[in-house]
Amino acid sequence: MTTTAPPAYFERQHERLDAQLQAHLLDVAGADFGSALERLEHWRRDLDRHTEIENTLLLPHVPPGARWAARVYLLEHERIGLLADEYEQRVRAVVAQPPQGELARRRAVLLLLDAAHALRHVLEHHNEREHQALAHELPLELQKTAWAGE
Repeated sequence: MTTTAPPAYFERQHERLDAQLQAHLLDVAGADFGSALERLEHWRRDLDRHTEIENTLLLPHVPPGARWAARVYLLEHERIGLLADEYEQRVRAVVAQPPQGELARRRAVLLLLDAAHALRHVLEHHNEREHQALAHELPLELQKTAWAGE
């Protein structure tokens, strides 16, 4: 008898966003700051859409007695947005005043990679929380409807 795991809606969404952020960071690592900003802007639009779907279509349905209340996820979404804003400002500053010389480019790369660390850390823990709890506490049909077309 074959057992099929339930669809991993949250995981698929997070994998897509993670791949976009990684592509951005690879541009940063290569000191391709213009492309890095474009990828970051694209990631941010998709992240904002992802957050909007969760906040409006999914979190209102967190059941009583859930492992974490909807408020926890909402606060984390707010924190992620603030960290993303701060990080984007740093990337924009580097693009606005491109580093001159190899040492300056390397320092800019290091600065941005360090600046991305807190954002990545919060995202990782938030996503794990959603995978471990929210994805199992919300009806699959609701998840399917919410993520349709994404």
